[in-house]
Amino acid sequence: MKKGQYSSSSEITDALLRGVDLLNAFIKQLGQQIQEIEANPVKETFTIDIGEMDYPEFITEVEELRQIEASNQVNPDNCKDKLNDDEVAAPLKVELSPLYDQMLTDFIDETREHLETTEHKCVELEKYPDDPEILNAILRGFHSIKGGAGVIISMQDKDEPDNPVMVIKTITHATESLLQQHRNSVTPLSPEVIDLILAVVDKVTILTSILAGNEFDDCSIEELMQHIGALSEESPGISGVETRVSEDIKKLPQQLAAFMNIGSQALESMMGIINTIKLGQPIDSKRIKQYIRALKSIASTARYLDYDELILEVEETWRYMEGFTPGKDFITEEILEFLHNNYQKVQDLMNLKIESLKYLLENVPPEYGQKKIGEILISEHKITPEQVNWALQQQKKLGDILVDSGAIKTGDLKIALAQQAKAREKQQQALEQAKSSGGELSSQSIRVSQEKLDRLMNMIGELLISKNRIFHLANTIGLEYDLPGLAREVKGVAAELATISDELQDAIMSARMVPLRVLFQRYPRTIRDTARKTGKQVDLIIEGEDTELDKTVIEAINDPLVHMLRNAVDHGIESPREREASGKNETGRISLRAGYQGNYVLIEIIDDGKGLNPDEIKLKAVKKGLISIEQIENLTNEDALQLIFAPGFSTREEVSELSGRGVGMDVVKTNIEKVGGAVNLTSTMGEGTHFSLKIPLSMSILRGLMVESEGQHFIIPLDTIEETVKLPGSSIRSYKTNMVADIREQI
Repeated sequence: MKKGQYSSSSEITDALLRGVDLLNAFIKQLGQQIQEIEANPVKETFTIDIGEMDYPEFITEVEELRQIEASNQVNPDNCKDKLNDDEVAAPLKVELSPLYDQMLTDFIDETREHLETTEHKCVELEKYPDDPEILNAILRGFHSIKGGAGVIISMQDKDEPDNPVMVIKTITHATESLLQQHRNSVTPLSPEVIDLILAVVDKVTILTSILAGNEFDDCSIEELMQHIGALSEESPGISGVETRVSEDIKKLPQQLAAFMNIGSQALESMMGIINTIKLGQPIDSKRIKQYIRALKSIASTARYLDYDELILEVEETWRYMEGFTPGKDFITEEILEFLHNNYQKVQDLMNLKIESLKYLLENVPPEYGQKKIGEILISEHKITPEQVNWALQQQKKLGDILVDSGAIKTGDLKIALAQQAKAREKQQQALEQAKSSGGELSSQSIRVSQEKLDRLMNMIGELLISKNRIFHLANTIGLEYDLPGLAREVKGVAAELATISDELQDAIMSARMVPLRVLFQRYPRTIRDTARKTGKQVDLIIEGEDTELDKTVIEAINDPLVHMLRNAVDHGIESPREREASGKNETGRISLRAGYQGNYVLIEIIDDGKGLNPDEIKLKAVKKGLISIEQIENLTNEDALQLIFAPGFSTREEVSELSGRGVGMDVVKTNIEKVGGAVNLTSTMGEGTHFSLKIPLSMSILRGLMVESEGQHFIIPLDTIEETVKLPGSSIRSYKTNMVADIREQI
């Protein structure tokens, strides 16, 4: 049916439902058998009698239906004399099921989570290149995305190469293999490899956004795949599996088969033991020995592949389990959690190795066994591995080689580089659009649509209005109808309703609150990329990332924060040479802080750069016609700093990819003010610049004071009220046609 060969019918539907019933019966019997085994641990095997479930009869029924449907299919080639070409019935197109739609949505959300984590880990890996756990986390991210893409592909009717899910699987598979090579190498990842991985993250981000319904011009991955292939071939110092393949390619298929067979049996045995033990049971020596035996079989086959990471993991586990005392020690939550985590980690490590081995077998070229020139020279002791690494780093770029050879002119190269920069800028715009298209704020628990939360907030608003009307009604009952007893009772009910509605409002508000971490974890990448483009060294220090803001507010402040952080690197932080000359550390420092201040969140961006020059700002403002020369004389330095928020202001003489276009800080201020916030700026020359953003916690609830005037009710926002004064009637009097009051001896 999925391929359009059969049409839906009541008979087929009945058969499908009958198959579901048989599966339910099978699972029920399986559950009963498992309960019996748990009650009697000596029993190690069991059988299920499926004879009573009419299994053969059901298979016969399905085959008969298949034959009937096949005979009912119309062959267009045999009907050309009877039907015109446009009358031939097309195969039935089955629409994607709600299950597929839900799984695709989950895949998009999970992929975005993995991409955010991977991006953060890449920046972290550049700081700590020798930390294997960071590299493993990146590998797991790409592996999970690739696996999820495979599930979606299996549910689709099409497998075209340009299918976004297929493209995601292809590029993540290649990236995972490249990272696997580097994990087996003693050489840390270079900045160029990190750049490539981040480029893959950007591309998958765009592809994921396409799946979510957005449109982009260029989604090709040919250039990235070529770059990945080049790095895979030229990476020096690769050891482990790849070296073993080059030494004896014929052994690899047998080793892979043994690794898969022995590993799968061992994992099955481990999971069977985990599923049969219960909390509080005494530890059984037989099961412990079985579990350790399974671990040792995995370690044995892993040694043939020099898979040290897996060997260390299983050895650590069996030594932990050898410390148990059967009959005296009992199964605790800690032990259960340890076994589950260990099983998952062993399984993940094995899957990573299997995928990398399969990829190697599928992509080994005929000349793989031939040594590269560097390997030959090293083996003959002509050069050292360090000299090979140095030589590879001295290779010229393609454009320089072509110019030196006379193939092209310098002007041709500049034009080509300009086109490349333009394409890169277009790609960056597409990436930013993809990242802002929604879905980045996914939760680790359950996902609730923005529409549902907004609807709940609207209902809460209506409830609050009704609550206030009840209080008003209670006053009316007591004063106008002279029913004080009933008025008190109504007020009591209204008070209970007020308590419930306030708690409900707080609960809904907390559901809308999102930690700033979802924003802040993106910014190390922003700082890293900007610093590399400007040739600077910058550390980003993040504090207060657990501070929460309304989701709508968070989405609104992302672009302003990105712009301010880029400015801090581009305009604020000096080059390493300039910092050293001024007695500073070569590496600049940018602090991103967040914290609560009443009903607001205070976000601060502080850099230790050169600071802003008020005189330079004044001069630029005059040149751009923002102020006159006469106004400069009365302008303080503090007021001069505020000119950077004026539209069209820029201190840059030249327009670059990062700044100098005269737009930015005015947009930053406007966007912050749109959400009810404010921007404050201080700066000291030679010491740095300090931006403070005061952001309201939420835009969903506006607290105000309700007043009545001439029969009409108005609500004044509390933030705009300086004070309230209760006046006696004697202080109010008429003056001409208006009512006035004496307050502190003033009218």
